[in-house]
Amino acid sequence: MRLFWLAALGVLAIVMAVFTPYVFRNESTWQAIGWSVMLIGTVGLIAVLIRAERLIRSLDRRTRGDVSEP
Repeated sequence: MRLFWLAALGVLAIVMAVFTPYVFRNESTWQAIGWSVMLIGTVGLIAVLIRAERLIRSLDRRTRGDVSEP
């Protein structure tokens, strides 16, 4: 389930990147700055979520490895 949200945000970032040239050509400077901030924030959030996912999986593997079966 966690990967679903990550994939959805990835698609959003790709769509935003595709529309970035249009926004820079046709919108005002402040709207282009706002668009850039949203795009950078989205990419940053994806990076944080990927890092969190990797840490969670690492902790799960360590926890399963430490559990001894009676």
